[in-house]
Amino acid sequence: MSLLQPPITEDDLPGIFKSADGISKKSQREYLRWTRGRLQLAVLAAIAGIFTASSKDGTWVEKVSATFALVSFTAALLLEVHLLRDRPEERWYHGRALAESAKTLAWRYMAVADPFPSSLPPDRAEEVLLARIQDLFRESSASLAGLTVGASQVTPKMRRVRGADLASRRRFYLESRVLDQQAWYEKKAKENEQKSQRWRLALVSCEIVGVIVTVATLLDVSNVDAGGAVAAAIAAGGAWLEVKQFDNLASAYSLTAAELSFVQATGGNITDEDKWSDYVVSAEQAISREHTMWLARRVGLRAARRNA
Repeated sequence: MSLLQPPITEDDLPGIFKSADGISKKSQREYLRWTRGRLQLAVLAAIAGIFTASSKDGTWVEKVSATFALVSFTAALLLEVHLLRDRPEERWYHGRALAESAKTLAWRYMAVADPFPSSLPPDRAEEVLLARIQDLFRESSASLAGLTVGASQVTPKMRRVRGADLASRRRFYLESRVLDQQAWYEKKAKENEQKSQRWRLALVSCEIVGVIVTVATLLDVSNVDAGGAVAAAIAAGGAWLEVKQFDNLASAYSLTAAELSFVQATGGNITDEDKWSDYVVSAEQAISREHTMWLARRVGLRAARRNA
């Protein structure tokens, strides 16, 4: 086994990466959980409204369903207020951006690429890395409550990779960084495409149900007008698709995976340190480009919702 094996894990990366990554994942779960709950409550309120509208004789059914609708709308309102005040989506976006920036710096340091070229002594290279990480911390600490730098920013594995010869570093970088990211993007592209298809099929099914129940109401086949509840379910499903952006992510991830396959193919025969540095910078730009575009799409989507 090579001295550079096994591959890099999260524990081998700078402490600020682990902190930012943890904040981002936690905030993502919170945002999606509260958003999903708000949409579900809106649908439940619409369903309760059906029973309220169809029970106009003052029976307990009307009172219970009206009360349930009121509770559901109130709970949905409270969740919306919570999302506006706590803004977990912003911590999600900023945390992910910081984590990816720290990871890119770590890989440039390990691969001996600009701004950590081979001409820098080991101590000086670490000083530059620490200065860059400190800048990231200063820029992000105000928007990421609880952000820490951890016990170490330059781990033993990072030093060991940087100290290896060019051939070993090249092989390790191509396998553990480029091919790893390519496989990740290919997997995520396929997952998002499948999820998009399932949700589109679910929405089409809901629309068919909407047509059926509306026709049934018009023909007096049923006294219950369920069209409003179906419409609410369709609207909630469309809103969830907008939040998750399955189609956009599938397309973007497929493009990035294809780009990384070309990146990987051109790096195997580089034997010059300066050319290797240029190659790594180019590869990291290709990897980080999708994260930058993802952040831009998310921020743009948030701004559009606020202006709507």
